[in-house]
Amino acid sequence: MRAYGRRGWAALAAGVLAAATACSASGAPQPSPVAATVSVTPTPTTAPGVSLSEAANAFSEYILTDDLLRAAGDRRLAREITRDGRTDLANAEYASTRDRPARYAWGAPSFLVPRLRPDEPLWFTVVVPRDGRTAVLTFAKGTDWRLSSLSLLMPGEKLPEVKRDAAGYAETVGLDDKSVQISPRYVAPLHATIAERGPAGIAANLVAPGIYTTETAATIADNRTDAKTDGFRYDSIFTPADFPVYALRTVDGGALVQYSLLRTTSMTNVVFVNPFLPIPPDGRWALARDSYSHDTKIYETQQYVAALPPAAAATVIGYDGAITRANGT
Repeated sequence: MRAYGRRGWAALAAGVLAAATACSASGAPQPSPVAATVSVTPTPTTAPGVSLSEAANAFSEYILTDDLLRAAGDRRLAREITRDGRTDLANAEYASTRDRPARYAWGAPSFLVPRLRPDEPLWFTVVVPRDGRTAVLTFAKGTDWRLSSLSLLMPGEKLPEVKRDAAGYAETVGLDDKSVQISPRYVAPLHATIAERGPAGIAANLVAPGIYTTETAATIADNRTDAKTDGFRYDSIFTPADFPVYALRTVDGGALVQYSLLRTTSMTNVVFVNPFLPIPPDGRWALARDSYSHDTKIYETQQYVAALPPAAAATVIGYDGAITRANGT
């Protein structure tokens, strides 16, 4: 019988569960590839902080700049067109390929631009084909527009239809909104809990099983057992990242939420039956040596998209992530 993960999130998840139980059960925008119809609400009179055309221009400028930087292998400037968790992921993409990252082919974008006040943090989301898969990108504005989040929809998944007003602007969901089963603020902590503890965790009824939730917990449990057999101690923990959470209202009354997790996987040589610790192939670029005898730590940044029905478990539908650094002795 598997023992799932650590107990560090139990108290937090209990509080989140209580809160959830209290809840109620591209220029002119192009047609969305994720819905055949559009639900509209009356257009507010307040001018949006970011317009549809500004979002389209910002996205076009990004993909042109990004492709030029990838062709040139310019890691420094590639970091400067990103922010939040995307900066470390961009750095890893360049560093792990010796500054020869992949170049992408983009399709026609569809824009989800929230009607935000000019004094609010400004952001918008783009849904766009990229090399045969659907990418969900979110850009945030400080002094300029930068890529903050990017996930790829998993095979067979579709985005739920996002609610828009008559002018085409999307409706946001507050981080503490209680009209959905889980307030957007708590999606990342609950995801972290179930990824560590699996179906035995307190989040089991709030986050649907899947490859990045219960299956991850099962893999961690198996790795822990295998490591012990080889004389090692293994653990892998998840932490909600201190990056922005983006949430849009869907037409069914639920939410589409984008968030980030940080994963730390550690391995320690306990009995030294084996002289060297195993190193994941995709993490070798981040380590200074080819082998380590005592311990290693592998750090990942992960970005997700989850669909939150108004009164059902959250489902992870999109992911992108990578090892961003590592160390050992």
